[in-house]
Amino acid sequence: MIRRQREREVSHTKAPSVGELNEIVANIKLSKGSMLNATNFGSTESIPPGDIFFSVDQTALAMQKNAIVKDNNVTNLYPRPTMFPHMDSALLQRNKANANINHNSRRTSTTTSGSRMTMTSASSASRRSSSKLTSDDSKMSDARGRTSGSLKKFTANRKKKQSEAWFSCVRKGPCKTSKSPEKKRFDETSFIEKAFVVESLRQFWADKHQPDSFNGFTCHKHEAQILSQLVSHDSIPHILLKGPPGSGKKALALALIGEIFGDACWNKTHDLRYFQVQEQRAAAQVAISIASSAHHVEINVNSEPNAKYALMGLVKEISNTYAINPEVSEANFKPDYKVLILYEVDKAPENIQHLIKWIMDCYTDSCKLILCCEDDSDILETVKNSCKVLKVDAPVTHEIMEVLIQIARKEEFDLPMNFASKIAAKSKQNLRKAIMALEACKAHNYPFSDDQPIPFGWEEVLVELATEILNDPSPNKLFSVRGKFQKLLVDFVHPKLILLKLVELFLKGVEANSKRELYYWHAYYDKRLPTGTTALLKLEEFVAKFISTYRKSSGNSQYVQ
Repeated sequence: MIRRQREREVSHTKAPSVGELNEIVANIKLSKGSMLNATNFGSTESIPPGDIFFSVDQTALAMQKNAIVKDNNVTNLYPRPTMFPHMDSALLQRNKANANINHNSRRTSTTTSGSRMTMTSASSASRRSSSKLTSDDSKMSDARGRTSGSLKKFTANRKKKQSEAWFSCVRKGPCKTSKSPEKKRFDETSFIEKAFVVESLRQFWADKHQPDSFNGFTCHKHEAQILSQLVSHDSIPHILLKGPPGSGKKALALALIGEIFGDACWNKTHDLRYFQVQEQRAAAQVAISIASSAHHVEINVNSEPNAKYALMGLVKEISNTYAINPEVSEANFKPDYKVLILYEVDKAPENIQHLIKWIMDCYTDSCKLILCCEDDSDILETVKNSCKVLKVDAPVTHEIMEVLIQIARKEEFDLPMNFASKIAAKSKQNLRKAIMALEACKAHNYPFSDDQPIPFGWEEVLVELATEILNDPSPNKLFSVRGKFQKLLVDFVHPKLILLKLVELFLKGVEANSKRELYYWHAYYDKRLPTGTTALLKLEEFVAKFISTYRKSSGNSQYVQ
């Protein structure tokens, strides 16, 4: 009897459907994992399309039953319905049909006592579940009633959250939980406009400690006395100062206008001014860098290729401002005038010298000229005959030493006599080079040592470099910049002195509306410059930044990238 009963229980049935297999696999996954304890599913990215889609409702997940695996046979019942409604209904109908077939059919085949009956875990689970669902049909109806609230809640939640990440993952694959906010683009120009910028630079010692009167000269006391007598007699002629570079010609010229006009002439500005080109019919202008005060103008007629347009424009402007009316001249009033200081006249082209002679002849009452040159042999005789020629000899070694010691005393540091003598001897009687070398040595190493290297001529290297960049601000200049920076750093020139001199030279060649930005970047890189040769990259970065802003402000789009 027991054997027949076991034979009736173990019989061959139809293979389970795809939905039934999915249900069984889902229950096994739920029993092995910890998904029942989770509040929700963050993502369904690991579930391939076509698999079972579980509800994110926590109450529905809490109603699941764990699968119990014993003797390689699945003995659990189906879990309570937690699928989508159409899947629950179809699955229930299939289970009822399978239960009726299994209950009414008779098994005709038997097995021998030595043979073992085998069946798949899926078939056993399907048959047992069908029998249980048929006998407890009323219990399933109650379960559906208890679950209906959860399904309605899930349906409403599904419609509400279709745009959320877990649903988009099911439809389109990888999900994005949230859309990252777009970063606001940093507006560098507006930031610099709102920043606090100190629009001034400290002076180099060679400019800071220039004598502001004839009494302050250590060198050239005789020449200073001659110029002082011209001022006292109220008869200032045109003056020609000749002498080697660095001898002090510029210092004498500035001291002269300081004696004439007072402290107002020391309020000097460097501007980029535009002058009309008169040879062309169409309106055209050229930009020329000039230094000026209320009473004088300084121009380098050699380095400025369009200096003649500046001279013609300035003379016209001066003549209109300082013109003398006839009735005023009859009253014996002394006319006012403005001084033009012209540098490197001997190296200027011949047409510039003819223009200088024309200014002397036509505007001598309203415009006085102070010409500076290295050698007057290349200057027209007519120009020299119209000027008071004054020779400025190069200072001797002990005079340079005295000037260096005075500067050290004003800057409050100790300068040994042997080190000052060493600088003066190697300066080749160039006073400005000696002062600039002293400042570079102080910045590099202090207190001084006897074997300390003394860099000479580093200012001229930077002047040449700045001129090249201003004339051709193309990115290709960065290749030549690196070599010159490397040489200066190897010669122990402090990076902050290099940066300061470059900014000083760049300020003379940019528009007025770009100066504030240049002051800002000087302060920015001055605080970030390392010492020694490691500053090379930062100096290159500053030059690249200047080239970019200079091209943008001046509209130099013709240069090749």
